[in-house]
Amino acid sequence: MALLAHQLRTPLSTINALAQGLIRRADRLSTADVRAKAEKIWRASLRLDELVETILSYTRATSGGIVLNPSEFNPEDLIRRVCREQVGQEPARPFELRMRGLPDVVVGDPVLLEQAFAIVLSNAMKYSRPDQAIEVTARKRTGMVRIVVQDHGIGITERDLPFIMQPFFRGQNAKKVPGTGLGLSLAWYILKLHGGDLEVESLEGRGTKVTLIVPETNTTGLSYSI
Repeated sequence: MALLAHQLRTPLSTINALAQGLIRRADRLSTADVRAKAEKIWRASLRLDELVETILSYTRATSGGIVLNPSEFNPEDLIRRVCREQVGQEPARPFELRMRGLPDVVVGDPVLLEQAFAIVLSNAMKYSRPDQAIEVTARKRTGMVRIVVQDHGIGITERDLPFIMQPFFRGQNAKKVPGTGLGLSLAWYILKLHGGDLEVESLEGRGTKVTLIVPETNTTGLSYSI
């Protein structure tokens, strides 16, 4: 609870301070100054919204409250939509998207799968510098859609790697980066509910590769604990 409270307080403090500055200096700020502060408030609010959504989703998962609502959807459309939304937050970041041989239709819960992909992509951006490229590759293999997200950021230490799926666990080299330690465990849980999986490979200082494995056809009735 202390960790969660700290993570929530950080963007709230940013919003509070910037809003007070706008109020006190409104008559002396240029249009550019107002726009810059407003953008910082917007980004802090996005971070706050992400934290709240992750906490709520984790709570639903641990109480068995996440229920799949499978439907047919186009995986390429989903991948492009999430990439567009995430990269829109850092337009200057180098980004590569390669998709090949994806099926036209996959059966699964598109809302939950979009959330899982957004978590992984957000982490890749969070734990790498803005000038470091993010690479996303998607292809079909043996009845599975494999979405690979590769960053070139701080990576994960060999000692921490076996524990990163555990709720609230954070690597030693990630302590200064905002986060709850819930994202990857939630993404893993969502993929397991679909009969898929989440694989992580990483080298400290070299980057991290996360692979989301999604079956073409949803496997229902599964239950997993996190």
